[in-house]
Amino acid sequence: MLWPVVMLVVLGTVQLGVWWHARLTLGAAAATAVDMLSVESASVASAESAALRVAAAGGVEAVTVSARRGPRQVDVVVRGTAPLVIDLGLSRLEVTASAPREVAR
Repeated sequence: MLWPVVMLVVLGTVQLGVWWHARLTLGAAAATAVDMLSVESASVASAESAALRVAAAGGVEAVTVSARRGPRQVDVVVRGTAPLVIDLGLSRLEVTASAPREVAR
């Protein structure tokens, strides 16, 4: 009777670790894109591409990146799916990041 409970706790712990890793990976991808976009010479396409590479290296699936460069601020939204064995509706993740633009004088 105790064995199934122990297995569920172990599986739940592993799934939580996979979910947390995916969330941290998406955060790193968003930060990479924001850092690139805040510099005047970087393009939106190169920043989105860099974020996709970071997320793919972390094992996150179905990644999309949306980047916007405004006159004073840059915003990036990275969405992806954590590769969970048992999905209870928590596998879809979204991380946003913002930073002020560097202005050349």
